[in-house]
Amino acid sequence: MSCKAVVKKAIWATLFLNGGIWTHSFGIHQDSFNGGQEQYVVFGPSYDMRISAENFSFSIWKDGNRIVPEHARSGIFLSGSPIVSSERTGAIGNSERHFLITNARGEQAQVSVSLEENIVSVSVLPLLPSKTDISLALGGMSNAHGLGDAAAFNESFNIVDNKQDVYLIQNDGAGRRWVSTFAVFPQNEIAGVFFGKSKKTVKIDEDEYLMTVTKQGEATFYYFLGDPKTIYSNYKKVREDQGYQDVKPKFRLFEVGWESWDALGWNTNQFTVQEILQKFHDNGYPIRWAVTGSGFWVEGGTTTSFGKWGEEFPDASALKEWMHSRDIYWMIGLRTNFIPEEGPYYPETSERDRNLDVRSFIGDKLTSEAKDKGFLVLTGEGDVMNTTSDIFPIVPSNLLNGNAPGAAQWFQRQYSKWEIDGIKEDTMMDIDTLTYIYNHPISEIANQGGHVIARNGEFVSPGTLLRINDTTVDELGGRIPINYMQYAASGFPNVYSDVAGTHNMHNLADIDKNIRHAWLLSLTSGFSVGTFPDMWPEEKKEIFRGVSRFHFQIAPYMYSEALKGYQSGYPTTLTPLSIAFPDDQSAVDHSNYQWMIGESLMATPLLKNIISGTMDVYLPEGDWYHCGSGKRYEGPLTLKEFETPLDAPPCFIGGQGIIVLREADGLPLKARVYPVSRRKTSFSFNYPDGVAQTLISYQKWDNNAELVVIDQTLGAEIPFEVDAASGSISFDIEPNHNYDIVEQ
Repeated sequence: MSCKAVVKKAIWATLFLNGGIWTHSFGIHQDSFNGGQEQYVVFGPSYDMRISAENFSFSIWKDGNRIVPEHARSGIFLSGSPIVSSERTGAIGNSERHFLITNARGEQAQVSVSLEENIVSVSVLPLLPSKTDISLALGGMSNAHGLGDAAAFNESFNIVDNKQDVYLIQNDGAGRRWVSTFAVFPQNEIAGVFFGKSKKTVKIDEDEYLMTVTKQGEATFYYFLGDPKTIYSNYKKVREDQGYQDVKPKFRLFEVGWESWDALGWNTNQFTVQEILQKFHDNGYPIRWAVTGSGFWVEGGTTTSFGKWGEEFPDASALKEWMHSRDIYWMIGLRTNFIPEEGPYYPETSERDRNLDVRSFIGDKLTSEAKDKGFLVLTGEGDVMNTTSDIFPIVPSNLLNGNAPGAAQWFQRQYSKWEIDGIKEDTMMDIDTLTYIYNHPISEIANQGGHVIARNGEFVSPGTLLRINDTTVDELGGRIPINYMQYAASGFPNVYSDVAGTHNMHNLADIDKNIRHAWLLSLTSGFSVGTFPDMWPEEKKEIFRGVSRFHFQIAPYMYSEALKGYQSGYPTTLTPLSIAFPDDQSAVDHSNYQWMIGESLMATPLLKNIISGTMDVYLPEGDWYHCGSGKRYEGPLTLKEFETPLDAPPCFIGGQGIIVLREADGLPLKARVYPVSRRKTSFSFNYPDGVAQTLISYQKWDNNAELVVIDQTLGAEIPFEVDAASGSISFDIEPNHNYDIVEQ
């Protein structure tokens, strides 16, 4: 191997110590002397990591510029105490470097640092006999997103701007049930994460970024460097190496759905479900999945009464057949908590969810079976843990330990006794740091063919859709979009909340607000309805139905982008502007909630000051076409007080300029191409079967150009249509056919 080849691939480590420079890389040694501050330097292909030999504070450099600042006091804290000295230990023959660090209390730890393929890993092993707080620290940065539910209930999507600065990563059984330590700083080209079963906290403010774990033994932290697509790709690799496997999304859940809870509450039964679904069907709503909640208690049992339906569903097989005849998949609510055998158990409080008439609960023999098999969560003393939810069922419960060998498979077999199409998981147990118990059982149902809407989990979504906690339409301008976007920034953008107009459809004074809420939901992966708008004026009924039709139209495009995200790790179906355009300060600072869906569709729902009917819309560089009017705008541009009609999709087409739409069942999908890309671009589309693909290529054409659309697979021209308002063209596409648009 030539010297040139070795140097090109090398990871370099340099120690500036007492005025001397020592450099080592894969057997290449170079000695020289130079005055300078004492520091270690780790060179990667694109980035350098510079570490102070005194306090182990470290920064990230690119092209000679510091892009990630060091912490003012120390790069590592042990038991809250900063490092005051360090020394290099071990051989330097590969990309990993080893150190011994000492804090102000005299406590020591062994540290390993590596920088490979834009991934920094730092492992810290305290030389202490008990648990301790281990913190990795960087300086403050201006823009941060992520942390799952932990940062979802704050005033800003930018975590740095929040009043709260310390985030405990836990599952509280209520609003914070999907957990992640992943935080991305897109303008600084860095993200961080750490895993493990111990107590975890993250601190982010304008002065510092700290990741802290409380444990005994070694802790490993990761930083990902690069542009957002590189960061998310590497994050996916690392979390999969840590055992966090993504679930491949299923198209059915990108279709329009229906949930019983908003419309029927605890009065859900076979006949009320069928009646309201028939009404939606008769009125042209393309419903393709239905969640009938958990209304099937058997003698006061719970949602783990596997295979039993009770009085509410006297002929479940007939209802399933009825749904399938209308192309509706049947899903039910499911939890992973088990009430101990026998009973009855009486709630410790008189509080009930609305319409609940269950006064006591009994357990199931399966609880004892799970205990005997070692599938339940144990206390530190080895006893089965009893946990009582503050929400439901408010009686002692045992928890399935999804990490126990065989537990996930056992749970999936129990679920299969219902012979239904999927679940909406909704366990509500305050489990603090036991956040790891949910992923495997729920993802096992998904991996065995079930359609899953997940609520609990850590680092990955165990289902196709990841549901945020219960919302109201009054949270349009804050918590709903912030929660959505924090999930997306954490790497999981296939979000779902509640039905359109949740718990507010009968409020005739809020019809317009309910429609705005519906538009918001329609621009995400998961969209559903609940209560039928019986009392609404006909024109508003038509608009509401039109929103569901819009989601029906874009569902294939949304699913195609979800598959790309599944493969790449990038949040394709909901990419916040600050992640999609990190170098555009106006996009980063824009105060309204906008996001990209794939490379072509920008969502611009009106969520604030909705009575005005206007909002400021920011369009990044390039050509953008309004989805409603077809009018073209050239960015970068802020459209001040832009009118957002109630009856028009609040979105723009730009970027690649290609989307795929479904006009009706039974018709071919239709590609729509807008003349926006100044360079030849190719757009790949994944079909709803998750296998077939189509590639569409074009370059921006002149207004007066004569165009030809060629089916490259057939080697023949095909017909197309031209939209008079936008100049876009549309044509039918077929699976595994590729198309070129060329000027004659």
